[in-house]
Amino acid sequence: MRRRQFLAGLSVAAVAPLAGCSDPRGSIRLTDVSDDAALAERWTRSADALTESSQELVAGAVEDDDDARATAAATSPPLELARPVRYEGSYYDISYEATNEREETSYDVVVTFNPDPAPETTVAFADLPAVDREVLDGLLESRWDRTDETNTRLGTPAVYTDAETAESVVVPEPEYDGVTRDDRTVGIGVDGSRLVTVADYRYRAELLAEDAAGIAALARERYRFEFADLSAEQRSILDEAKGGEARSEDPPSRAFTDLVEKFRAHDGLDVDEYGGTWLLGYDGRDWWAMVRDPRGTPTAG
Repeated sequence: MRRRQFLAGLSVAAVAPLAGCSDPRGSIRLTDVSDDAALAERWTRSADALTESSQELVAGAVEDDDDARATAAATSPPLELARPVRYEGSYYDISYEATNEREETSYDVVVTFNPDPAPETTVAFADLPAVDREVLDGLLESRWDRTDETNTRLGTPAVYTDAETAESVVVPEPEYDGVTRDDRTVGIGVDGSRLVTVADYRYRAELLAEDAAGIAALARERYRFEFADLSAEQRSILDEAKGGEARSEDPPSRAFTDLVEKFRAHDGLDVDEYGGTWLLGYDGRDWWAMVRDPRGTPTAG
């Protein structure tokens, strides 16, 4: 089974929180998805838009769930898709199961760009063991062109098995001060280690539809609804939202809040305390309805 890194990146610079207030008003946006292709595009994700490692998991699951590409070792699910995924023109539900839980060691691997002073001992990137190249590749690509910064450090947690640790020249302690690639050298270090729980995540694909018409029909079957008892004011709100946005007043009118509750009475595609997305049949068309609840919108304190 090919080893992959699926741990979150380690930030090495402090980031100040964003200040400001959220708009306290609610809103409704309606986008026409009566066309099958438009609805399919809205509801699904293209495998091509996923990361390279996630694309590989999807490909392995679709083409053969016994394929090693369909399995990844990670501390948490490396890929979770709430919506169907489009792969080579067909649409699939991608699921997973976790097996073989065990403890392994995670090392905080850090590289230093434009190090000063320069590393005394170096190794060519191409001469690193494959396990180290895999860990370092993403770090190097992320800042490789930032030649104006000195001693910029960037790191990532990287899980190594015992066998990989024995093979590595980076962990548990680097055997070299730096790594050279394309005539440039970065410093290399390890800031610490800890035991983490790792599992094998095995992915499977269920064919949902072979084309856009099929997946659009499935979306309508599962989620489409119509309102039976709208007031004139609520119809006016929906008409304003067609192809644009209708915003509530502050405070919102009773008609607006009741309309939001009507949406919430139906199954949505993505719903949380702040609002959600629904598939609404209205005025002879199908609409992708994005609703923000005025009572659920957070404001800065």
